[in-house]
Amino acid sequence: MKKIILPVTLGLAHGVSDCSAGLILGSLTNSVSIYGVGSMVLLYNVLAFGAQPLAGLLTDKLKNPKLAVLTGLFLMAAAVIMYFINPFIAVLFAGLASAVFHVGGGALALCSTPDRSSGAGLFSAPGVAGLALGGYLAISDIFPAAIIIALLSALAVFIFALKIPDMPYNSLRQENEFEKHDFIMLVLLLAIALRSAVWNIFQHIEQGEITNIILISLSAAGGKIMGGYAGDYFGWRRYSFSAIILAIPLLILGETSLYFLLPGIALLQSVTPIMVTAIYRNMKKLPATSAGLSFGLAIAAGGLPFVQRDFAAEEFTSPLVIGGVLILTAVLIYVSIQRKVIKINAG
Repeated sequence: MKKIILPVTLGLAHGVSDCSAGLILGSLTNSVSIYGVGSMVLLYNVLAFGAQPLAGLLTDKLKNPKLAVLTGLFLMAAAVIMYFINPFIAVLFAGLASAVFHVGGGALALCSTPDRSSGAGLFSAPGVAGLALGGYLAISDIFPAAIIIALLSALAVFIFALKIPDMPYNSLRQENEFEKHDFIMLVLLLAIALRSAVWNIFQHIEQGEITNIILISLSAAGGKIMGGYAGDYFGWRRYSFSAIILAIPLLILGETSLYFLLPGIALLQSVTPIMVTAIYRNMKKLPATSAGLSFGLAIAAGGLPFVQRDFAAEEFTSPLVIGGVLILTAVLIYVSIQRKVIKINAG
């Protein structure tokens, strides 16, 4: 039970941090011209996702993921304050905050449950829900700055007081995991990018339907928690392959009903903590870098097609596209994750 306190706390901080970012981005239309909003959102995405590998490398170099987490929470609180002074600086701070928080929090969560994906699931799940909540608050013209700053500060103090898990930086093992397992890692990153692309298709289709966005975000969050534990129980390879295959008909039918879409989204997102943990297994001495590649670079790659303003996500919802992409994803996962059932230790 003690092992999940840190990833749960980091997950809560993840939710509040992403809620702050969503609130700032969603509120830009109140203070910035419509022409400037797109550029500022692009700036945020470049920093928040594209800069994560660099932030991860720096964090691993300093061997201090907790510092990265606290820095990220501090910068996000500063971003909330700066929104009322200079929205551009606020977006800049929010992007940097998201990058350093994700790699630091991801590293601590991965190391808190070694060789198990449950920690990654508990950390990553609240993020998508927080982002949707932030967007909802912005649309409702609600900006509870004082409450958000208080939550970020309280979580930072609590995380500062928590004992961090054993980190791999002082390990006697000398082999370079990045070079040794680079092929497996790249295959897994490609699988994450493809899964991210499918997730983005449904996000774009539901754009403007705030109720549906919140529901699929909650389904995604629940799926990540479920997948972390289910992968540990049934085995990463077996569960991930089965979840993706089962998600295909549900997502295809999801265009007609939320009753199919929501469990399909949950299954689609449930493999995320497993893939993130599998990447970390191949980069044992670089937990923050592996988190940055998984939560940042691969996610950004999956979202590249959607940067185009004239991109029509509806054209990619055909059963052939959804089924083909997810079958390829399932095959990539199957060939890259070792055939190993993770035993759940008592306590």
